[in-house]
Amino acid sequence: MTVRGILFGIYFYLLTTFVVIAYLPFLLTTQRIVRFLAGLWCRAALFGLRVIGGVSWRYEGVENLPDRPFVLACKHQSTWETLSLFIYFDAPAFILKQELTKIPLFGWYLHKAGNISVDRSAGAKALRKMIEDTRQVLGTGRKIVIFPEGTRTAPGTKPRYHSGVVAVYRESGYPLVPAALNSGQFWPKSIWSCRPGEIVLRFLPPLPEDMGRRELMTSLEEVIETASRDLQDNR
Repeated sequence: MTVRGILFGIYFYLLTTFVVIAYLPFLLTTQRIVRFLAGLWCRAALFGLRVIGGVSWRYEGVENLPDRPFVLACKHQSTWETLSLFIYFDAPAFILKQELTKIPLFGWYLHKAGNISVDRSAGAKALRKMIEDTRQVLGTGRKIVIFPEGTRTAPGTKPRYHSGVVAVYRESGYPLVPAALNSGQFWPKSIWSCRPGEIVLRFLPPLPEDMGRRELMTSLEEVIETASRDLQDNR
């Protein structure tokens, strides 16, 4: 831990505590209003990360982003990508495990904002619902963000990609864009350990549409992990 990391941790927790309490009346309003307010929280948290934690960031490969709705399959190492992608893509829908929506107060906002929750214990039924929800969200023009690993992983950790991302892509009919990053080196799972540096998120070319399931899964993991290692080695 560093002094800056501890100060940012205090700031982040105080900010989040204030927000989840102050925003409670707005849970009775619309998704659009809640997403707007969530964006304010994200911007305030990222402001603190930059000013207090000394962490900056940039995006590479923006030219690879389609000019229509798509599914972004992103490496997941930190809370940073959740906040930054929410701002960058103007409130996309995140595919997340249902347990997160059951967290008191905070989970209510995740649900109200129109994210897609998945009950992992429901098997094929959950997969069908996830695909249906994804189609509906993409049809409204919003983008989808999915973390293929399902949870945050530390840099250098051997990943375990879940096949749900392939089903979502093949059944949705929209492009699948991989994304690599190195955020875990500067804002790891423990927010008390953030340290100064530059986070880079790299958007990679959309995957070909004519791949089989196994080939697609292998290719997705390979391109994300290769690019993430490159960002880690060249920071």
